[in-house]
Amino acid sequence: MQAATRVSTDGDARRVTVRRVVALLGALALVSALTSLLGPGYLWPLFLFPLVLGAVFFFELGSLAVTVWLGNFFVLYYSFADAPSQETVRQALLGTALFFACGLLLGRVQRRSRNTQQELAASTLTDRLTGLYNYGTFVDYLHNEVTKTDRYGGELCLLMLDLDHFKQFNDRYGHEAGNELLRRIGETLRTLVRTADLPARYGGEEFAVLIRGDETHGYELAERLRRAVEEVTVEVRGEPACTTLSAGIATYPAAAADEADLIESADAALYESKRRGRNRVTIFTGVAGEKDLPASLSA
Repeated sequence: MQAATRVSTDGDARRVTVRRVVALLGALALVSALTSLLGPGYLWPLFLFPLVLGAVFFFELGSLAVTVWLGNFFVLYYSFADAPSQETVRQALLGTALFFACGLLLGRVQRRSRNTQQELAASTLTDRLTGLYNYGTFVDYLHNEVTKTDRYGGELCLLMLDLDHFKQFNDRYGHEAGNELLRRIGETLRTLVRTADLPARYGGEEFAVLIRGDETHGYELAERLRRAVEEVTVEVRGEPACTTLSAGIATYPAAAADEADLIESADAALYESKRRGRNRVTIFTGVAGEKDLPASLSA
């Protein structure tokens, strides 16, 4: 599955990491300075603040780094002070050990919380059955990509895909077999598309794939998907069950004035594939704002 890298770029992630490192180092430096000036005494628990920051920002690794800093701080402080008593050394070691244990616990709790949040976020973005992006995510992403294309140029290509005679498949083999077929086709789409492409379950047995490129790129991908779906089978009572795929392709801005127009154009090409016998790919040849031009059969 494409990671959620669609939400933030690698550059954004690096900037966030740098800010977190600076914040953690700043907190450690401030607490160390205060404790050095006023004496460790009862002030060394101030290191709880950077410990929590480390756990929140970097989980167990961050907690370990803060604990190592605390241990070195004790060593350096007492190396320049009068000879510490055994009780002082014992308290320093005990405090460091407690910080280490608490830090690991905080880091693990924070990691589990982060993983839970990511799973919840993913469940709102993807379709549970196929693992592809859902309709809402697709619509939002399409809008953003159209906006980028208007601003920076380039070309988008939308593939609308529909399984042929899927209702008859369900009637003959059952809905559970139909769901299994949808799951396997979802896996096939995820395998064949590029990381930069967005495959989605548009609804029912209909799928959509949005790519950066022209109709040639879209046609090549649609043909690969069509041939791959022919090979997807489900065993039902010892009998292999399969179906075929029809596809429609439209590009933006050549064949559409906006995102709604792009979907309509790709749907028109998909309908043409269905009308001409199914299991084929059709490219919409109209231009933006002119829906009276027919779609051309391309496969």
